[in-house]
This record gives sequence, C-alpha cells and structure tokens, in this order.
Amino acid sequence: MPGFLDFKAVVDQEKLRPVRFTDTGRGRLGKLLKAAREIRGWSIIETEMVTKEYEAALFRTAGDPVPKDVGISNATVSRYERGKLESLDWRSLSLLCFVLKPIDPVTGEALEPTNALYIACEHPPYNDAKLYEYLIADI
Repeated sequence: MPGFLDFKAVVDQEKLRPVRFTDTGRGRLGKLLKAAREIRGWSIIETEMVTKEYEAALFRTAGDPVPKDVGISNATVSRYERGKLESLDWRSLSLLCFVLKPIDPVTGEALEPTNALYIACEHPPYNDAKLYEYLIADI
C-alpha cells in the first residue's frame, strides 16, 4: 500500500518520542494528582463526588440529560493516584485535571490533560526526574 507506511518519519531519531505509558510516568502522574487532592483537603470519596458534580454541570449547561455514570469512582481515583492503570481514560484524566488542578511541573500552571499524558509517557521535557523531587521519593 503506497504511502501507508512512511518510514522516513522515523529516520530522524531526534524526532522520536515515547508513546507508551511507563510505570515511572504513571507513578509520577499519580503523585501529582494525589498531591493536588491533598492540597484541596479532599478525601478520595469527596473527589469522586466533585467529579460527578462537575461533569453533571457540564451536561446541564449544554441542556443535555445527565447520564447516570457521570464522574469518576473512588476506586478509579485511587488507581490513578497509585499509578495502577494500564491505560488512561481521556475522560477520567480530563476530569481529574479540571477538578483537582494539579500543577504542571514544567509550566507552573494548572496541568492540562495533554501534558498529563506526556508525564505518563515520560515524554520530554516531562521525563526529567528533577521535576518531581518535591513529591518526595518512592516514585
């Protein structure tokens, strides 16, 4: 199939970027999310409730019926914080970023969901361990 596989795209090693989540990256992201939750003084269950309220408000604002499965369960919040998810769900990750507003270690601003994925993949510049030293150890 001509044009289907363009191997020229991978010839330049400088342009290659990680595309898989790593244990270290997921752990770092989890620690960022947990730190943001703790700064807010919320329990995991309170975080579940806030994500439900936030997502329900989005549906109400759009004039759409609110589905029963809005928000993120406390079990899922816990798995994110422990870095124990094999895959990261865009909806859940976005909700956690929008509700918890963890600090992006590169920009110093609220962490955008896209950058959260970069952390989980250890994509440069998010692969620098020094960015996470303040989260204290056991990553």
